[in-house]
Amino acid sequence: MRSPHIAYVCADRGIPIIGTKGGSTHIREMVNALSARGAELRVLAARPTDGASRNALRADLLDVGSDRFGRALRTHIRRIAPGAPGEVIASETLALLGNQDVYQRLQRLHARWHLDAIYERYSLWGHAALRFAREHGIPFLLEVNAPLRVEQARYRALHNAVLAEALEAHLFQLADRVLVPSSALREYVIARGARPGRVRTVCNAADPDRFRSAPRPTWNGGPRTPFVIGFVGSLKPWHGIQDLLRAFVRLRRRSSAYRLLIVGDGPLRPAIEQICRRERLTDAIRLTGDVDYARVPALMAEMDVALAPYPRMTTFYFSPLKVYEYMAAGVPIVASAIGQVTEILTHRRTALLHPAGSVRKIVEHIEELRARPRLAARLARAARHLAVKKYTWDRNAARVLAMIATLQRQIRAGRYAPAEEPAL
Repeated sequence: MRSPHIAYVCADRGIPIIGTKGGSTHIREMVNALSARGAELRVLAARPTDGASRNALRADLLDVGSDRFGRALRTHIRRIAPGAPGEVIASETLALLGNQDVYQRLQRLHARWHLDAIYERYSLWGHAALRFAREHGIPFLLEVNAPLRVEQARYRALHNAVLAEALEAHLFQLADRVLVPSSALREYVIARGARPGRVRTVCNAADPDRFRSAPRPTWNGGPRTPFVIGFVGSLKPWHGIQDLLRAFVRLRRRSSAYRLLIVGDGPLRPAIEQICRRERLTDAIRLTGDVDYARVPALMAEMDVALAPYPRMTTFYFSPLKVYEYMAAGVPIVASAIGQVTEILTHRRTALLHPAGSVRKIVEHIEELRARPRLAARLARAARHLAVKKYTWDRNAARVLAMIATLQRQIRAGRYAPAEEPAL
């Protein structure tokens, strides 16, 4: 029996497959894990690369974002309606027109390389993959990593909100399987039309071989000096970088031994640099900016403690990639007790957890880990053991391939019953 042929579709122009974003990492790690398990993949991407990264992908990468007509139309829209409103309309129009390119690529691919399944990362305006799958009787799996429509309206701008809501419901209702990384997103997709029996929770993960636990030298004296506090992720408000900085300023006032290593980039970088200058911490805080994923394990190995300091939020739907990587790397973790973090980590067994937004507790926990290296080592070992056992990309890939195999058996037995289009 031949290996399954899978088309992985990402029509989101905000996620370069070969890039440094968390979404980029998620796609590459899942594709590479599926490939390592014997599947053959073709990745259809609206944005294949960010032009700088050199991360490896074990699959052919097909560009479906270079439609000249759509780009020309976007330019005309910008001329007719200059400014922010016109930019939003132009962006949405380009994304909608991109469905034609996705459909045609799938058509050509299927003709010469019979597809067994289509796996799509949910994007705000994508519908071609679902349409193609339904017309050709191919299983369609939809991965939903965020409530994109809600995020777009809240944090950016959404012109055609009605169409976005309709497309969202259509995709959720008709997908053979809807994969979500957290229980909060499971509730979201079900509330918007997904059938509960077709929804699967597949948490984020890490590769324990890539993030091998670095042997840390034993420390028999007093608190370790210097002591490196680490953070990996985009510098955005909902990642809690502001609370981390407040905590670090307090820690430095107590001891000059503390250092802060921030791996990532984002809109809050100017604010961080301003705090560095104001508090005279330029020599104590290191910002790497965006780095290729291959460099992240070595940077984590420099950390004595790793932070996931999420602030208070009414809805926390994240499956924090950084937390799984911290676990796999064997770095002691200090994290907010919020959302999925409390589902995977246990206070004083695999991490030190604090109430979201509590700068005082962040400071206390970091000081405790510095003063008690045996506790830090025990927490790190337990967290890595848990990551190796339950949260790996290989395990996720095995689950996805099992879903596809089940749907293929149903097709062969004549029992495959895709959800039908809503009656008009």
